[in-house]
Amino acid sequence: MEKSERPKASRREDGIDLISNMPDHILLLILSRLKSTEEVIRSSILSRRWRYLWTSIPSLYIRCFRKGMHFKKNKFKEFVYRVLVNKSVDLDRLHLFCSNYYSMSTVGMWIYAAVRRNVKELNLTFSPKDNTKDIELPHCLVACGSLKVLRLSLGYNVLRLLNVTGFPTLKVLSLTCVDFLEDNNLVKDFFQSCPLLEDLRLDDCVLNKLGLLCISCPKLKKLTIGNCYDDEEDMCGGIKICCPKLVFLALKGHIAYKFFFECLDSLKEAEIEPKLMDNTISVFSGISQVESLLIDVNFFTQCINTAFDPSLPNLKTLVLSTTIGAFTMEEFNRILKYYPKLESLKLIVIEKTKDIFDVVDRMTIFAISSKHKDQLWLTFTLAVLCISKYWRGQRSRNLLTLIPINGSVKVHEGDPRSIFTNDVKRVEIFELNGEKPKLVIDLEEKVLLEIVFSWDYGIALN
Repeated sequence: MEKSERPKASRREDGIDLISNMPDHILLLILSRLKSTEEVIRSSILSRRWRYLWTSIPSLYIRCFRKGMHFKKNKFKEFVYRVLVNKSVDLDRLHLFCSNYYSMSTVGMWIYAAVRRNVKELNLTFSPKDNTKDIELPHCLVACGSLKVLRLSLGYNVLRLLNVTGFPTLKVLSLTCVDFLEDNNLVKDFFQSCPLLEDLRLDDCVLNKLGLLCISCPKLKKLTIGNCYDDEEDMCGGIKICCPKLVFLALKGHIAYKFFFECLDSLKEAEIEPKLMDNTISVFSGISQVESLLIDVNFFTQCINTAFDPSLPNLKTLVLSTTIGAFTMEEFNRILKYYPKLESLKLIVIEKTKDIFDVVDRMTIFAISSKHKDQLWLTFTLAVLCISKYWRGQRSRNLLTLIPINGSVKVHEGDPRSIFTNDVKRVEIFELNGEKPKLVIDLEEKVLLEIVFSWDYGIALN
């Protein structure tokens, strides 16, 4: 009996190799979507034309991590080096996840190979095999004339910044889990050694050894400093920010006892969610020119109470995070009083009780059963009040949208119409069951108001 030959995967029954006939840019696009460089290289067996095509891919994703005890570190080290020394094309992006398998000398050798290929973006996650030694950045990386993006995650190892000057073209710098030494001037000089830096991010870095963290970058536009650990021992003595072109500022978690802001005239957007101790006045006055602000409602109220001038004259968008009962109609009216030019007010209300997320304020009561985290947004946009689940809400200027869960809608004892401006013309209530809630009855008395009841599948009854 003759054995039937199985056609190759890359060929049709008529013998035409579809893969080989694809244009190079299509093949490179396919290869670039694979998860890792190892998978890309394995794909070379699919077609003769694929055999060396992977060497033309400008992005490499190398993960030095294996489950089990069969990981051959020396063999993998040679593989990584062979991939990096290939000079057929410059490197646009290199992701290198080394864990703690290799020494700094080995990682430094890989970085040197990447620099020789004019790497533009380097993402390095690394914790040295010998964690008793501080990490020093290779001089070739600091002086690299092609590097624009550098992201380092160092597993809470110390980054030694002795005589680190350079990074002539760096625009984005992200440091995660980096332990800084005690010398404030070295850290300051490190950031100043990046003359083109536009985006700086410090996440979960050890700052408590610093008396003062000074960030003075003439071209910095975006700054994020965050710490997810709720421990005052991890806080820096103080943070000083002097960035005349800064547009976005985010401060989150326990990060510093004191804040000093200078030359922030360009600031447009801020996210303030830290435990700021007694620094409310300095923070509030330092961001007074923002147009968009995300902040905890308790801290925001404290700022208004303690600031000599609580006005934010340019504020257009305000996002307040809160818990049940922390936001009242009095606070709502107070905000509108202080900020009459406000165009959008969003209230994020999250409270968990066992498996039930209750979202309550003086205007509405929702009972939501869910295995996943639920958020409700209350949006007031001049003529708009919107309460919706999963950010699902209408944004048009003359629309009030209420999405009650299980038909449960309750209103505070005062006049519910006081929450509207005179421009509100239309109300939509989704998934309403049972009798009309008090809100609907009161709204029927409002002049020039259209009420729309909507159910599933977009069916509406006017």
